[in-house]
Amino acid sequence: MTDTLTHHELTAEWVDDNRGRAILLTQPADNYDDPGTVLMHPWQLRAVCEQFGIIASDPQAAKTITTLTRRLNLLRDRIDFLADYLANHSDSKHADLSYEQTYATATADIAAEYCIELDTVAAQDSTVQTSG
Repeated sequence: MTDTLTHHELTAEWVDDNRGRAILLTQPADNYDDPGTVLMHPWQLRAVCEQFGIIASDPQAAKTITTLTRRLNLLRDRIDFLADYLANHSDSKHADLSYEQTYATATADIAAEYCIELDTVAAQDSTVQTSG
């Protein structure tokens, strides 16, 4: 983990003060003033971000997201199964199921597309949790 982050003109860095680790935020000054700096405890910065909706702090929201992710993945798997069954095991000799097969395959593609985003977010969350 790097100890410094520079974003546009704002610099954030880990520092050790007399009470432990803290985050020092520095914004360069214009031509007349000294640079502006703020020393914050990490929990203070988190509280500010939560207050202004930059990050979520609601544990119930996290549970709901987990539940909806699990349900959407299950739905995707069932749609995939249906599309596979219609394509490989249906009675196409006696009925024209081309519309149903096409519709099921397209729906499976849509579900897979939605779940790609969920899988990407889950991978990023696990990376953040293991590196923190």
